[in-house]
Amino acid sequence: MLKVTNLTKIFGGLRAVDQASVEVAQGRIVALIGPNGAGKTTLFACIAGFLPINQGRVEFMGQDITGMKVHDIAR
Repeated sequence: MLKVTNLTKIFGGLRAVDQASVEVAQGRIVALIGPNGAGKTTLFACIAGFLPINQGRVEFMGQDITGMKVHDIAR
């Protein structure tokens, strides 16, 4: 259902997310845990389209949504 492959987000010289990959099958609930500043919120913002990614790919239901606008992803 959701597949994230090698997602990287860089802010200036800070690599906030470094080649993160995750796959979530339909009907599954997955939690992402980690300490403050680990990049959890940044990862979700990139998946949702709120932030552009520097590298990687995001697929939802088999469709590449990488770089799509937030309202198009929500639709």
